[in-house]
Amino acid sequence: MSLVSLSCLGIIAVVLFGIILFQKVYKESSSVSENNENPAIYSHLESKSKPIESVVALVSDSENDWESLSRVVQSLDNKVVPYAFHLGDITQLGVMSDLKEARKITDNSSINFNFVPGDRDLWKSSGTTNFVSVFGQNYKMVTIGSIDFLLIDNSNEYEGIDENQWKFIESNISNAEYVILHNPIYFSDSLLGLVRKGMGQYSEAVEGQRERLLSAVRKSNVKAVFAGDQHLFSETADTEKPELNHYVVGALSIDRNIQQPNYALLTLYADGDYHVEQVYLMPSAK
Repeated sequence: MSLVSLSCLGIIAVVLFGIILFQKVYKESSSVSENNENPAIYSHLESKSKPIESVVALVSDSENDWESLSRVVQSLDNKVVPYAFHLGDITQLGVMSDLKEARKITDNSSINFNFVPGDRDLWKSSGTTNFVSVFGQNYKMVTIGSIDFLLIDNSNEYEGIDENQWKFIESNISNAEYVILHNPIYFSDSLLGLVRKGMGQYSEAVEGQRERLLSAVRKSNVKAVFAGDQHLFSETADTEKPELNHYVVGALSIDRNIQQPNYALLTLYADGDYHVEQVYLMPSAK
């Protein structure tokens, strides 16, 4: 290995260590003061002084962490959050018993949960067969009040989106205000953005699909795209269309997570405005 390569690896290692150290300090300093798990869930919205149409939870990358998933579901139930989306990597390997366990947990609440698959949910499955048998269609439109969400399955990192789903996307994206998927389609200047962790990471053909999908989103009236996969929350305005925001929802799993397990709340206002808040899952009392 060349000295240049070793130097680059050293820089990356230092950056990663800095990020991990920052997140550790941040978690320790913020774990007491967070509004998260506080019954006054709407307290941060009072200054807006305008009607709320609905509040939607966004969770991602639970990866068989049933305790964290159960605690989030219970917390959302207590806060009367009526809708939630799971952005994929529900399980570690996509085996039927694990997918059913996740469904059992979310069904044991009053929350209307919708799911898209992640790449991990395909590992031990025959494609999306197991996912569809447990959660239903792997891509669809979901309407909450007067607001349409386009759920896209881009979980297959090597084959991408099939033609039937492309037809569905192109027929429905003009009606959507928000897009929900697993693999990010927009890369920020963060470390994970620079290494392009997301759709197209492993395939030139899928990278072409990512560009096609991003172009379609930019040409539409979509206000925000929500993805998972990176295990790190981020919010980035699109450089070509600044009014379009790209969010990555942090991981719910306690493993492989440099943050505390976290999710996001999307508040939808009656006037069409919206607000996104990262919410940390407080440490377990045990």
